[in-house]
Amino acid sequence: MKTCFTFVVILMTSFAQATSLDGVLTHVYGDPQEAGKPARIEYSLTTEQQTIALHFNADFLAKQNLQRLMGQRVRVEVANDQDLQSGHSKVHALSVSLLTEQPSSGLNAVILGTKPWVSVLCKFNDRPDETEPLIYFQNMYANLPAGLDHYWREVSYDQVNIIGSKAFNWVTLPKNRDAYLIDGDPNLDLMFDDCIGATDALIDFSDNGLGLAYEGINMMFNDTFGCCAWGGRRYETLDGISKVWRVTWNPPWAIHTQGVIAHEMGHGFGLPHANNSDEDNDPYDSPWDVMSAASSNSVVDSNYGRLGKHINMSYKYDLGWVTDGVGFVANDSTSQTVTVEYTAKLSSSQPRFIRIPLNDGSNYFIEVRKKVGNYESNLPGNAVIIHHVDWGRNEPAWVVDGDNPAANFANTEGVMWKVGETFYDNRDGYQVTVVAVTTDGFQIEINGPNGLPDLIFADGFDN
Repeated sequence: MKTCFTFVVILMTSFAQATSLDGVLTHVYGDPQEAGKPARIEYSLTTEQQTIALHFNADFLAKQNLQRLMGQRVRVEVANDQDLQSGHSKVHALSVSLLTEQPSSGLNAVILGTKPWVSVLCKFNDRPDETEPLIYFQNMYANLPAGLDHYWREVSYDQVNIIGSKAFNWVTLPKNRDAYLIDGDPNLDLMFDDCIGATDALIDFSDNGLGLAYEGINMMFNDTFGCCAWGGRRYETLDGISKVWRVTWNPPWAIHTQGVIAHEMGHGFGLPHANNSDEDNDPYDSPWDVMSAASSNSVVDSNYGRLGKHINMSYKYDLGWVTDGVGFVANDSTSQTVTVEYTAKLSSSQPRFIRIPLNDGSNYFIEVRKKVGNYESNLPGNAVIIHHVDWGRNEPAWVVDGDNPAANFANTEGVMWKVGETFYDNRDGYQVTVVAVTTDGFQIEINGPNGLPDLIFADGFDN
C-alpha cells in the first residue's frame, strides 16, 4: 500500500473538478548549441497507461525546485477539462505530492559502481548520411583519456565506471526528420519510441553481455532536431525491465563534443545545471563545471573535440563520490587552517573540500582547481573556487563572485580566490581566507562566527 506523505507542491489554489494521476515524475533538459538561447526543461508523468507532458506555472518553478521529486512516484492533480489523450499538448498540473519516502535536500539517489550505457545510432528516413562510423562510438566509451569510461572514473575518483557500455550500428527510423518536429520542437517521445523500436532485434536492454542491464541510453542522430541536445531520465519498460532509464538525445554537433555528451549523461545521472551568481537565468555561465559551460575552457581532443571538465564538489557529494570523511566540515566555532588539494588529483592525503553548513539549510563548498591533467588543464586559472549550494534553486550550485555586480561569465579574478584574499559570508558570518599556495593546492583559513579572533586583544594587550 502506498502512503501519501504531507510533502505537497501546490501550483494553484483551486482544486475544483480535479483528476488525480499517479505515476513516476521525470524531466529532461534541452541544451542549445547557439549561445544566448535559454535552457529548456520538459516534465513528464508516466502512469500505468501513458506518458503525459506536464506544464508547471513559471512563478511556481521560480520558488519550488522539483529536482527532489524526479524519478519518484508522485500524485499529480490536473484539471478535468484537459485532454489527456492528445499526446502533444501539455497538461497543466495543479499540485504534486510524493507517494513514497520523503525527499532529501539534494539529489534523491547516489550513483556508485558499474553503470553501463548503450549508444543507439538512428538515421532519419530521408537522411541517409552516417555522422561517424560505428568504431567512433565504440571508442567513445574507452577507458583512455577522452573516453567516457576514463572520464567518469576520474571525475568520480573511481566511484563510478561505465564498464560494459556498448554501441550498436546505425538503424533507419521509419519517418522523415520533419515528422519528428512539432512547430520546430522535437517530439522526444516519438523519437525515443522509434529509435529504440528500430533496434529491437539488435539490443537486449536487460543484459549488456556481462549480466547487467544497461543503466542509460545515448541516442545518436544523424541530423539536428530543433535547438538542442537533450538529457535526463525517462520511465519505460524495455525487455521486461520497468525502471527510470537515463536517456540522452544527441545531434551531430553534440556527438563531436565529448563535453556535451558528458553534460547530457550528467543530466541522466540526475544532475541539474550549475551556474555563476549573476542571476540572469543563463545556466551556461561557469567554466568550472561540465554541468554549466560544458565546452568552455576545455581540453581539446583530436577525435572527440572539447572534453568535459570536472563537476563541482557539491554535486560529487550528493552523488556519493565524496563524503565528509574526505573533506573538512566547519561549524560556527571553527578557527582553523586547512590544506585542500586540487580537485583533479586522483589520490589525496589532504581534504578534497571544505563544507560550511549554513543555518538556512544551504552550504558553501570550497575546493581547489588547478590547470592540470586530462580534463582541467585549460581552466581559467589556479585558484580556490567557492560554490554556494541551495537546492531550492533550479541551478543549486552557484560560483561565488567577489565582485559586485557579479561577472556575466565566471572566468574573472572575482571568482578565483587567491593568496591574501578573504571571502566574507553575509549569511552566517563565516570568513574564508586563502593563506598560501602548496604543491598540490592551497592553505585556507576558516573562521566561524564564534571562532573569529577577538580584535580588541589581537595585539596582545591582554598578555
